[in-house]
Amino acid sequence: MRLKALFAVVVLVVGGILLVLPRPEEAQALSCTGAAPQTAQPAPGGNATVDLALPQLDVAKSIVATAKGMAITRRGVVIALQIARQESRFEADVVVGRATGAFQQIAPGPNNAYTGYDRKNAGMAAKGFFTVLLARVPGYDTDARSNADIGQVVQASGAGASKYEPWQPLAESLASVLYDGTAAMTCQTGQGGPTAVRANGVDVELPPGAGIAGTVKAPNPASARVLAAALSWLGTPYAWGGGTAAGPSRGIRDGGVADANGDFAKVGFDCSGLMLYSYAQVGVSLPRASREQFAGGGAVVPWAAALPGDLVFYGGVVHHVALFLGVVNGVPYMVEAPQSGDVVKVSPVRTGGDFRAEAVRPLPGGGADQHV
Repeated sequence: MRLKALFAVVVLVVGGILLVLPRPEEAQALSCTGAAPQTAQPAPGGNATVDLALPQLDVAKSIVATAKGMAITRRGVVIALQIARQESRFEADVVVGRATGAFQQIAPGPNNAYTGYDRKNAGMAAKGFFTVLLARVPGYDTDARSNADIGQVVQASGAGASKYEPWQPLAESLASVLYDGTAAMTCQTGQGGPTAVRANGVDVELPPGAGIAGTVKAPNPASARVLAAALSWLGTPYAWGGGTAAGPSRGIRDGGVADANGDFAKVGFDCSGLMLYSYAQVGVSLPRASREQFAGGGAVVPWAAALPGDLVFYGGVVHHVALFLGVVNGVPYMVEAPQSGDVVKVSPVRTGGDFRAEAVRPLPGGGADQHV
């Protein structure tokens, strides 16, 4: 009995130690912050300054990515972020009774809107939320009611709309970073958050992190937003297997170089993950791997006809993809996540070696030749 008691004490002590040690993803995310916009005035009990752990930020990114894919307006995004902050603190896997996920959805929901998917998947839960929003408040973008009142129409919460009201300033701040790209977020862990990149119509102003000054001209506004999305993550670590439609994600093991560089413990993008994310911001869904993006990412054009926003590739058997940025001072540049141990950066297009003299255009349309 004494041995059993001693063993129980040891288990409790060890268990206590494990409970207080932060998991790696939590340790990485304790200080991701963004400044409040000048127009935001915190409501009582609310806070306009973004201060989220990385898993919480990932949930917010998933909500915004889903919204963009569904053509939800900025106001709809802010409403959704307000609701998710109150309902779950942006925690995708929280369960309270039958209520599950970021929006605490109870299946089947209105018109079975909360069935047929994993409610712990933040992106799918957001789709359910926006589906009900569109059904119950189709004119939400110009509706005279407050965001909190509209959110209450969707949620039908017993606590009432007043619980959602304090989180509007924080939701506005998050939308400025993740939806507009007009505000910046930083993380003390070394993972850069999205930084503001100015895109005015087809003109994209290169940010300081590009290492070159100037403006590039995209063939259309959608391509300009793709370029701005990629440029907003300059300096983010390369992580093999990293990158989703919502932003950087934890890398995976490859049994070789990526493992040697610890990619499985990093949050970042690999080459194709950066392309997938950038195009997701304009509602274009690319395949995951570079080889698949070459085969099925869009129309194939010769390099001599490539335009900013086109995908350029390397390898007889494709092993690398980058985003053609345009020409600055006579030099063609691209945005890429090059390799393990490196970061997302702007580089001159390397036209020698195994460069493929062709490009893939995910967005239809043409424009003036810029690089020959």
